[in-house]
Amino acid sequence: MTLTESFALVSFTLFSFADLRYRLVPGIEIFLLGTVLLTFPATPIQTAIILLACVWGVFRNLPGWFALPFLFYPPAWPVLLTAYGYRKGIIGRADLLAISSLACLFPLPAVLLSLLGLEVWRRLWIRRQVGSIPALPGLLLGLLAFLFFRLIFQIP
Repeated sequence: MTLTESFALVSFTLFSFADLRYRLVPGIEIFLLGTVLLTFPATPIQTAIILLACVWGVFRNLPGWFALPFLFYPPAWPVLLTAYGYRKGIIGRADLLAISSLACLFPLPAVLLSLLGLEVWRRLWIRRQVGSIPALPGLLLGLLAFLFFRLIFQIP
């Protein structure tokens, strides 16, 4: 496991516990900053595009055409989808920042598996509980599935 994967796994585990217990994720902004600092030297274009897509979601006064160029970069699609959900009030800010961090750190299949893990978690959660759904445990579930599949199939 690389340094970035270890960083993401430990951080997401702590954030998941915080999200379950307090329904608040303190330090997710620092996590995003850490991922940007880790990945910018290796992949500056991808990191910049993901960060700009996240900025479009956070600042609601930016027009929609600002995000139009990012539609031509597939790794930004999950971030744009989450950013749109945040702009409409469906998804929380911490979820947007977490998915942006994952998109900086991991390839597109990892982010898509994290979103799939979120959907599995959502379905389990609504059977047991009522109210808002903590998303970070679902993202962690999908991230663990990606790392497990990568370990099993020895994909670099």
